[in-house]
Amino acid sequence: MQSVRFGATTTTTTPADAPFVRWATTCTGGRRSSGARASTTTTRTTTRTRTFGFGNQSRNDARRATTTNTAKDGSRRRRGSFVRRASGNGELSSLEYDVVALGNLCVDVLLPPGPIPEPSALKTNETLGELARTAPARSSWELGGNCNFLIAASRLGLRAACAGHVGRDPYGEFLIDELAIEGVEHAELIPGEDERTRSTRSPADTLICFVLSDGAGAHAFCSRYDLGPWPLMRDVSEVSNEAREVLRSCRAVFVNGFVFDELKPSAVGQALKLARSNGAGIFFDPGPRSFTFVDESNPSRMEALNVALTNSDVVLATEEELAALTGAALGAPPEDYARAIFEYPGSTAEWVVVKLGPAGAMVVTRDGHAVRVGCPKVKVGDTVGCGDSSAGAYVLGYLRMRANPSLELDDVLRTTATLATHVGSATAMNVGAGRNVANAETVMNLLDAAARGGTDGVDSDVATRAQQILRDSLTAAKDRVQVV
Repeated sequence: MQSVRFGATTTTTTPADAPFVRWATTCTGGRRSSGARASTTTTRTTTRTRTFGFGNQSRNDARRATTTNTAKDGSRRRRGSFVRRASGNGELSSLEYDVVALGNLCVDVLLPPGPIPEPSALKTNETLGELARTAPARSSWELGGNCNFLIAASRLGLRAACAGHVGRDPYGEFLIDELAIEGVEHAELIPGEDERTRSTRSPADTLICFVLSDGAGAHAFCSRYDLGPWPLMRDVSEVSNEAREVLRSCRAVFVNGFVFDELKPSAVGQALKLARSNGAGIFFDPGPRSFTFVDESNPSRMEALNVALTNSDVVLATEEELAALTGAALGAPPEDYARAIFEYPGSTAEWVVVKLGPAGAMVVTRDGHAVRVGCPKVKVGDTVGCGDSSAGAYVLGYLRMRANPSLELDDVLRTTATLATHVGSATAMNVGAGRNVANAETVMNLLDAAARGGTDGVDSDVATRAQQILRDSLTAAKDRVQVV
């Protein structure tokens, strides 16, 4: 008999009569780093045509003029922030986004190679303060956190925006500027900027993460995420009006486990319910924070897991992360992990994506339909951001299915997973993530090789159809820019 845990709930299964993990009917309850720049695209509000990952452009030519407005709730808008646009008839209307990422915006500061302190010495306020005091110049900064997902999604042709906190500081300007170049807009997450909404450890500054390396492949990280107290914005009880506006105007929301380090579960739940009430699909990637969601001594983290799984339509995670969440044995069949997610009390998940690294991925649906696809073999720079960037492909595929229910489910799952593994491999070819995640041209080339039968575990016909889906998405994105 095998005892399996999910939060504070424990149940027992027997191999003979219960092939899947089963849960009781009640419930109590990564790191995304980055690297050097690859290619750039202009933002939708410039007069230039976006390239969506193809070719190069002058970054100065792509920059937007600085504008500052005051939203109804007092938050300040700057370049790259959410705006209302004129529709074809000249009337103001909200732009509908394909996907909005909630929270987890940060800037990675890449430090020169050197000795990495022991964790007990690294994860301290003193070390963080010293790193901040001696931080290198802007040339060593890179986008991190949910920016990896946002850039990849935009390069796949999705209309992407983020609702997250960015401070009025050089790091915040850098983040907003670079996302704008990629065609990603920003809506400030925190309502107003008066003292009532600021926590003891003020969230006013942009979150930065220092990335340390020893020059031989080992990395370590230091940020406010590591030090707490959590959530960092614990006095924020609801998201801003500006964030609400983008959440009302999107087809999907992407959220990862780090958002619960920033906001209380109730604030995240409010945001997700708002988006769901307007028909948006919710994507949840627990990431490296998975193990914290089943800490019985921390009811807030278990509440966070409950908020995530009772609002999500698609859950994406590695085998290790799913094993940590569910208590199922590492190395169990991927279907076991998926069934555990589906049987969590109140779970709304329709798809579970099990990320298998170089072995590919499996997608399992609530009704038991499952497909598994392989992954192209590439020369790996590093694997940072592979999962983040591949998530954009799952958003694209899921939204295709929602928009056209007559599509054959098996084909949607196969083409979606195939596109996703190729996006992840394209990211792995580079060093770091951020602006160096997959671009469309590299993904197309990898799919072209698979379409010629050159990729193990990938059907050539499926690869051809996945290539066409990406091509159609890029064409639609280009057409939208020309209309605007």
